[in-house]
Amino acid sequence: MTTINSSVPANFKTLKELDDVKAHQRLPTVVFLSILIAVGIIGNIVVLFAYSRKYRPSTFRTFILSLAVVDLSSCLIGMPMELVDNLYPLTFYNEAFCKTGKFLGQILKIASALIVFLMAVVRYQKICRPFSTIFSIKVARNLCILSIFVAALLSWPFLILQGTQFKHYDGGVVGHDCSVDSDVKDTNYPFVYTIITFAIYMFVFFGLLFLYTLIILNLRRHDHVLNERKHRTDPRITKIMIAITVAFVVTYLPDCILDANSTFNKGNTLPPTPVVVGSLPLLARIYFIYNVINPIIYFVGDSKFRKILIEACIWVFHFVRGKEVQSPNLFQLSDTLKTDNHSNSVTKNNTIATDAHPSSTGEGEL
Repeated sequence: MTTINSSVPANFKTLKELDDVKAHQRLPTVVFLSILIAVGIIGNIVVLFAYSRKYRPSTFRTFILSLAVVDLSSCLIGMPMELVDNLYPLTFYNEAFCKTGKFLGQILKIASALIVFLMAVVRYQKICRPFSTIFSIKVARNLCILSIFVAALLSWPFLILQGTQFKHYDGGVVGHDCSVDSDVKDTNYPFVYTIITFAIYMFVFFGLLFLYTLIILNLRRHDHVLNERKHRTDPRITKIMIAITVAFVVTYLPDCILDANSTFNKGNTLPPTPVVVGSLPLLARIYFIYNVINPIIYFVGDSKFRKILIEACIWVFHFVRGKEVQSPNLFQLSDTLKTDNHSNSVTKNNTIATDAHPSSTGEGEL
């Protein structure tokens, strides 16, 4: 059987039939995005609630809350936009919705990268330059806001580059795809913009590698214990930051590689087999995992967050069953330094240890 455009059988003549075939091929992506949306919304709302209500102000909390806002926005805007794009691959007629959705999704994608990089810079300054000026909470908050503006500045070309791309099939059938706009598809603008964004991500990737290499080497020095006591750095924070960074790199790399392949080879060079056609849309959107995985990282790496989440789940369970359950501390602001319960916490009648060892929740200054 002969095929046309991404292995669509030639006997499918109508646009509706072609659209259904492509949508069926992208079913794994649709299921993937649907799961991420549900899990991401719940997880990031829990993070926002827990870290805003149960943790005292710090640069660490500021970055975590900023990431949670970006991640939640991605679950509410970026992912649904891509979900609609995959449900209607050839019948996406609303060009304004396409441009706006892709533009906002790009802002959130770049903002995540910039915030993760800023977290590494501040952590490097805290660990490797402990006697220099410490970043304040206000500075951290302003840097996060600045990241959003910079991301918007870097994303505005999407309003021009993205739009309706017309797909022509046998029989005069024309599909409407939300992709690179047909008006600029054959120009150099998409290529130039892809090169710029690729360079930005490579700078972030290698910058993170360089910074965390220095951090890890510094932590292995013999004077680390003294440094920790003097400057209240908690190694658990570093572990959480490294986990966040690894998750970022692993989830963002596939999309960067696919973009590079498409850009430098002037289009997709992979054979249009059913496996390729079905997996490429999913691989191109695998970076959305990063917007969902951070709450899981906090659950594993932060005992206080884990305790809060378990208590919240118990409360919800009893509430659904209609049983009255007392949880006086669940919805009240608490001081992390007083509620944590680890072996390196404050010992009895030892006030010096209180200043030397911060709580092990990962809540100390970043």
